[in-house]
Amino acid sequence: MLIENLLDYEDNLLRSLIEIYGARLSAIISAISRPPKEYALRVNTLRTDIYKVINEINEMGFNCRASEIIDEAVLVEIKGPYQVEKLGKLVVAKKGAAESVMLGSKLYAPGVLRCEKYRVGEMVRIEDPRGHIVGRGIALMPPKVDDKKKRGLAVDTKESIYRLPPFRETSLYKLGLIREQGIPAMIVSRELEPKKGEIIVDMCAAPGGKTLHIAQLIEDQGRIYAFDNSKDRLMSLIEDAERLGFKSIIPICHDSRFLDVDFPSLKADKVLVDPPCSALGVRPKLYEDSNYKRVLGCAEYQKQFMKVASKIVKKGGIIVYSTCTLTLEENEKIVEFALENLGLELEDQYIKVGEEGFGIKLVQRFNPDKLEMPGYFIAKFVKK
Repeated sequence: MLIENLLDYEDNLLRSLIEIYGARLSAIISAISRPPKEYALRVNTLRTDIYKVINEINEMGFNCRASEIIDEAVLVEIKGPYQVEKLGKLVVAKKGAAESVMLGSKLYAPGVLRCEKYRVGEMVRIEDPRGHIVGRGIALMPPKVDDKKKRGLAVDTKESIYRLPPFRETSLYKLGLIREQGIPAMIVSRELEPKKGEIIVDMCAAPGGKTLHIAQLIEDQGRIYAFDNSKDRLMSLIEDAERLGFKSIIPICHDSRFLDVDFPSLKADKVLVDPPCSALGVRPKLYEDSNYKRVLGCAEYQKQFMKVASKIVKKGGIIVYSTCTLTLEENEKIVEFALENLGLELEDQYIKVGEEGFGIKLVQRFNPDKLEMPGYFIAKFVKK
């Protein structure tokens, strides 16, 4: 079921990755095919402390401990892998939904791609579009539902390859005490060095993990302009901000590539650029369906965000650029573009966990063969 070799990757994409990683790429892809040993949560320290969260999760039967890297983070044991029998009527989940079910999440209606006929209440098996079985559960929705009415819980997952507590069903989640977020993503917000009273712009904010973390770091005292061009994704951010109790976030549905033109008076102390990318570092990954053409398209897109970030940040202000991918084109090449064209200088990062970049020392690469984390990249700039 897991990725066992490099043949899953499109040829041009594979060649580009081999050029930078060489023989090491096989170990990286193997690591990406499974989750890290621990799952990271950010504790809303404006409402509680990490030890109360740790105690409650330990009481659920899962080992939980404080992160040694991020003060406001805890790490929860991921149990597994378990064998899931290929029994029951078939429900095919979309790739992203299947990867969530793989960790024990329930399958919601929008994540269903197709299914066999079954009865509500029957045990069904959940597979990804390529036939990898990820879990089994109780069907709670009729097999044929109009796409416009696809809402709510489709399958209550009872068995999965890996297992975590049902965080979103806990009082910890409902009371706004926790939010799921990886350690590299939390490092991004920390490296931005947000301070109370500052004007901060998150150019690609939704679904909002880093925006919300920034609000927590400034103790909800400042202005965070959270831009995103997706209304649905932005709504997720708004709902989370309400759940966590943050008031400093100003969500705006807008294409950030035009902020300098459409918001000419906007000048930020800090700017976060976490743009759409090929997401090759996301884990666990059942298979890779991206290609090199998409990588090149993302890279051009990312340059546009960086151009605008350099225009709206104040002199002496900080820009942090991050991706959850592995390619040279979307990482070091974007840094080179910024240094050569945008009047920016690299800053050293004070939380050092990843490796140096390829040919660039002051950036960080989080490589999954060495770290129990997703593949990630962080660069920190200051405007001259």
